[in-house]
Amino acid sequence: MAETEATTYTDEIIVLDGSQGEGGGQLIRNAVAYAAILGRSLQIHNIRAGRSKPGLAAQHVTGVRLISQLCGGQLEGVEIGSQALSYTPPHPQQQQQRHQDTGSNSTTFVGDTKTAGSICLLLQAALPCALFRRASPCELILKGGTNASMAPQYDYWERVFWPMIQTSFQLPHIQHSVSCRGYFPRGGGQVRLWITPFFTSEQRTTIMPPLHLTERGDVCEMSIRSHHAGNAPRHVATDMAHAAQTVWHQAFPTIVPTVEIITEPHAHGSGSGIIVVAKTSTGCRLAGSALGSPKNQAKQVGREAASELLQALQDGGCVDDWLQDQIILYMALAGGVSELVTGSLTRHTQTAIWIAETMSGAKFQITKLSEGEENLQTATRGHLYGTNGRIPGKHLIRCQGISYQNN
Repeated sequence: MAETEATTYTDEIIVLDGSQGEGGGQLIRNAVAYAAILGRSLQIHNIRAGRSKPGLAAQHVTGVRLISQLCGGQLEGVEIGSQALSYTPPHPQQQQQRHQDTGSNSTTFVGDTKTAGSICLLLQAALPCALFRRASPCELILKGGTNASMAPQYDYWERVFWPMIQTSFQLPHIQHSVSCRGYFPRGGGQVRLWITPFFTSEQRTTIMPPLHLTERGDVCEMSIRSHHAGNAPRHVATDMAHAAQTVWHQAFPTIVPTVEIITEPHAHGSGSGIIVVAKTSTGCRLAGSALGSPKNQAKQVGREAASELLQALQDGGCVDDWLQDQIILYMALAGGVSELVTGSLTRHTQTAIWIAETMSGAKFQITKLSEGEENLQTATRGHLYGTNGRIPGKHLIRCQGISYQNN
């Protein structure tokens, strides 16, 4: 991705135009995480300038502050509604003292959106910092929406994102649990994670291996998790699951899904949701998901989730839309040359590559492997999430990583 006028450098401070690319929270989370991990000074202006409510929302503020708590450094302008922020990393001596002070004891960090802001998007900001910048284990307590709109569900993080990332990059095991479900629009959910850093005091010279996901293989397993909580009756979860099964059976009649119908024991308010996950012979995982709503029939919600998964499979990549952009940061920090085959390139992925090259110096190359036809419907892309600015076709993303070490 070529450097653009959206990036400038002033006395070693990187200045980004937050209205460029996808122009939303992903740009902020990625840029500040890179700055904290790599020790680079950063300024972002025009934050979410094209949104109906410009500036930082509660979820963005919580995520950025969590990065600073984990890595140290000074923040300015990180308030709800702010359209400009800056991050200044701690002096190396301050960072060394910080590591010595924490020692080998686990430290707890709390991120609370006080809204239905997505817990998974908090993790998008905090997890790389906990893995790659800290020298000691830590506990994250994240509060907000476990199942929020326009964001990955926590079930997706648990069943797709983390298994794929951990296996592909040989990352440490993470213990995690849902203390309480929180649904849109009330939120109030809570997730706890216990994270061991990739770089320990004994292994600071370790380099994360490159990613090689170029063969998707054949679909060999499919699972459905349909859940309800509070005043949402059990038949809602059952209807969602049955509808998803019907859609799946039409496309893959010989692969019988495993089905879980879950009554969530702990939830703040009422809600429901479904995730459908396909596993392939090469270890790839792709998913579709949807949230229940009083405005939508349960069967339609189930069809939406299954259709999203089938669209991802039809797209031809080794990852789905939700994982496609989130994996870029890990490719940039890894050693060697990573390779990833995707379907249509989302605007979020294009932005993630721009931010990765700008902040880390990693080099990306995109090769179109085949043309593609976009046949988008409201029910197949998470309510059109990520449809604007897509580049149809099948693509190979190659990345010369920076072989990051936490020295």
